[in-house]
Amino acid sequence: MSDAIGTIDHLVIAVPGLDAAAERYRQMGFCLSPRGVHSAVLGTENHTIMLRQNDYFELLAVRISTDRNARWRHSIAEGGGLAGIAMTTTDAHAAHAIWQERRFAPEPPLKFARPVVCADGRKLEARFEVVSLPDVAETALRIFVCSQPTREAVWLPELLDHANGALGIRRITIDCPDPLASAAQWQKVLPDVRSRPGTGATILDTGRHEIVLRPAGTANARATGIDFVVADIAACGAHLSRMSVPHLATTGRIEIGPDFACNVNIGFEAAS
Repeated sequence: MSDAIGTIDHLVIAVPGLDAAAERYRQMGFCLSPRGVHSAVLGTENHTIMLRQNDYFELLAVRISTDRNARWRHSIAEGGGLAGIAMTTTDAHAAHAIWQERRFAPEPPLKFARPVVCADGRKLEARFEVVSLPDVAETALRIFVCSQPTREAVWLPELLDHANGALGIRRITIDCPDPLASAAQWQKVLPDVRSRPGTGATILDTGRHEIVLRPAGTANARATGIDFVVADIAACGAHLSRMSVPHLATTGRIEIGPDFACNVNIGFEAAS
């Protein structure tokens, strides 16, 4: 994949209340970072869930309304859930140039930071540089690239072990009225993504992850699910049962519905 626009860096789950969402995800067996507070310009706060396979997701809430968080506020007003996808980059300015060449109107590169307190008391600063696209309706998600120049302040060792055994993100699912039209837009946005037919769906391969475009009788595309790889599917199910998390277990797979998981279908699959 490209150094400018690569594979999935992290996913954003927009939630109306950070405390309630954090409790649900802890109950599911995820280890959450301490609350992170972004700058006044961004007006948001989050918990990150860091995964060993070099990706992660975050629970994001709006602390104060600003121009920069209008998209997240809109998503929350619509019920929240999987609302954003960040792709890896080592050169945010190159990503900006690529999207301009493809006749999008990307926002200028934005640098920001948040303080991090480690388990041993050390104080670090996590720094990021992002370039965001305006909404592309067929993709259903807010798409941006995110550089990680301070990985040591984000992938902290104390955050990588999860009671459910989660190791990484395997795929996201998007329900859409026309998977082929959605695939065409995704391939315009992500230069190196590959498309292949799936069982009743179109699958985009970003290198380490899949984006599954599933036909649905909806007027607009909507991101509906995240599937995770776990070290031991039986141990994952046992944890969910101990914690009284409602779930459905089938051979090699466990599912948790959106009513429990903040409007996201959560799937766990055994590592292959």
